[in-house]
Amino acid sequence: MLDAKPEGNYRYLPSTGEIPFCGGVVADAGYEIVRATFERPVPWRHGYELIDGHLKTLGRPRQALCGLELRCTAPYTREGFLEFNGRYAEVLSEWGLYGGKVGTGSTARTNIAPSYNAPPEQVMVAFAYTVPSSIGRPTFVVSGTPAGVRRGEATADAIREQVAWMVNTLEERMNELGVSWNLTTDFIAYTPFDIEPWLRAEVVPKIGTAVANGIRWFPGHAPVGGGGIEMGTYGVIQDIRVALE
Repeated sequence: MLDAKPEGNYRYLPSTGEIPFCGGVVADAGYEIVRATFERPVPWRHGYELIDGHLKTLGRPRQALCGLELRCTAPYTREGFLEFNGRYAEVLSEWGLYGGKVGTGSTARTNIAPSYNAPPEQVMVAFAYTVPSSIGRPTFVVSGTPAGVRRGEATADAIREQVAWMVNTLEERMNELGVSWNLTTDFIAYTPFDIEPWLRAEVVPKIGTAVANGIRWFPGHAPVGGGGIEMGTYGVIQDIRVALE
C-alpha cells in the first residue's frame, strides 16, 4: 500500500524496517517527476544545498524532493552502511522526508560503488523532484534493487537467477505504484559482470515495448559487501542536467 506525501505531491512505497529510503515514488495527479543530473558528482551533503537552491528557484518546497542517486568510494561493510544511513537520515529528517511512521523514508534512492574512477568520498550524482504539470501520464522512480537471492554467488546460473529475481521485483514495485513497463524511460543494470546473455534472456522479454529505450549498463557494485548486481528503472518526461559553477 502506498503512503502519501501531500507536501511533496507524490506517493511512495514504504520500505520495511528502519530504512531512510523507500521502494519507489509516483507523482500525484496534476504533477510530474523531473529527474536532474548534476554536471559532475558533488559531495553528498553539498548536494542537498544545491538541491535546496534549485527547488527555491522553482518555487517548490524541500518536500518535493522524491529521489536521490548516490555513488560511494567502495562497497560498505554492513556496519558502515548503517552508519552512513544514519547520517543520511538526519538530513532527510530536517527536510521532513524521514519520520512519521517509525524509520520510514519517503524518497527513492540508488547508491552504487563504481568499478572505475570511483569518487574519493560519498557523492551525489542526481535527484528527482515534483513540479506542477498537465501531462496525462504518471511519472515515477523505482529505487535501485539489489539481488535478493544467491547473494555472493557469481556462477552463470546464479547470475541468471539474480537477474530474474530483480526484474520481477521491479515489476512488483511498479504494479504497486500503479505503473507498468511501457511507461519506463530508462532501465539500468549496475554490475561489474558481463550480464548481456541474462539481460537478453530475462529482461528483454519482460519489459516489452520499453526495450526500444535500450538498457543501460553502469559498471559498478552493489553498495554493501562488494560484487553483486543492482537494477533500477524510472519513467519521466523531463530528464535534465544541472550546471555547476
